[in-house]
Amino acid sequence: MKTRFRWHATVPPHTRDPFAQDVFKWSADFEVPAIGDDVIIRINGIGRAKVVGYASQGGYLGVMTVPHSPPDWWIRQNGPPSPDNAALAFGAEISRIDTGEGA
Repeated sequence: MKTRFRWHATVPPHTRDPFAQDVFKWSADFEVPAIGDDVIIRINGIGRAKVVGYASQGGYLGVMTVPHSPPDWWIRQNGPPSPDNAALAFGAEISRIDTGEGA
């Protein structure tokens, strides 16, 4: 698989098997979140974000997210968060938000 970035309108075929070939790898131990779900981006203190799409890069499947209240450095580096300026996060970098958690 090539390392190029690619948007996906729906969740493409994927696996959790890190040794699989020719199929995208999902690196979390939970299912791929649906568009509209909130997740926590654990890395760099980015925090809560809404899933707005899917993308793949380097053979891995990720979710495109819009942080709700990212750190100031994130805004300086990336600009204001919006669906047109979504951030790619891979399964290993996010946590699921269970119903009622942080609502």
